[in-house]
Amino acid sequence: MKKLFVLAIAILAMVSCGDEVEFNSPAMQGKKDGTTWKAVSYRAYIDENGKSIITGHNNYETINLQVSSFSVGTYLLGESNSNIATLIGSNLEEYSTNNLPDQDIELYPPDGIIEITEFNQVNNSISGKFWFNAYSASGTQTVNFSQGIFYNIPIPFSSGPGLMSCDEAVAATEDAQLVYETTSTTDSQYSTVCNTYKNALMDQQVACGDDTGILQGIIDGLYCDDDDNDGILSINEDLDQDGNLINDDTDGDGIANYLDDDDDGDSILTMNEDVDGDGDVTNDDTDMNDVPNYLDNDDDGDGILTINEDVDGDGDPTNDDTDGDGVPDYLDNN
Repeated sequence: MKKLFVLAIAILAMVSCGDEVEFNSPAMQGKKDGTTWKAVSYRAYIDENGKSIITGHNNYETINLQVSSFSVGTYLLGESNSNIATLIGSNLEEYSTNNLPDQDIELYPPDGIIEITEFNQVNNSISGKFWFNAYSASGTQTVNFSQGIFYNIPIPFSSGPGLMSCDEAVAATEDAQLVYETTSTTDSQYSTVCNTYKNALMDQQVACGDDTGILQGIIDGLYCDDDDNDGILSINEDLDQDGNLINDDTDGDGIANYLDDDDDGDSILTMNEDVDGDGDVTNDDTDMNDVPNYLDNDDDGDGILTINEDVDGDGDPTNDDTDGDGVPDYLDNN
């Protein structure tokens, strides 16, 4: 209940701020632990890994907001998420929404929202709002950032100081599309190739415009990353292969697999169901029923759900081995 209350207050504060504050020039500001924070320098860019970054600096601290793209939309933050908010303090200590809190002092989870409300193709800038709760690497220190707003933050694209021509942008998109369409989703370079294609499409939006929304539609349909950091690219979590990732929810918990770090709801994180340790969770099928462990809520096929094989009740079925044979109960059908 406490966590829900904190979440509700943070969202309300963010919305209220958006209604009251107006800007006439680029800006990035908000409240850090209740105290006004305002950037004196800011920019948006795409890094070498294809991640979209919005950053602001107030001479003492730096805020970095990382999202999968600059497309208009809402990007959720939290543990094991590819969208990340970080604050780097004057002492260079980094607070991140991907850091885990110390369980003895946790007041609220690492979470937040980055909402991009406008991608302005005319002046090549981005606007939106955000809030987040982040922790230090040790998990013992926390920072809350509320009522965050970024407005008309400039985006320098790959063409350098001047924008590329429409013809150049179209040619670059076609080249990137060809590589994208010939790269398997199982290729180790897929994420990089996909993000290169996405960035080319965004460059084309700036250079040529996108009045019909066709380019934006293509961008929105690209899943380049592993959004829940479970070891499986989001595009490969479309189990029924209908092109819609939203309707794949193995454990029926209301969270689509590509955003769910425990796809089968058996209390063992998907990334930890790599039994043979080869880095591929999709090829582990203990009971050989053609359902990989990460999608199977009874991994050993003994009729007892994996989540119910937590004998000591500590929430971790992996450390229960009743017969002492070195095989945890949830993988042992004897």
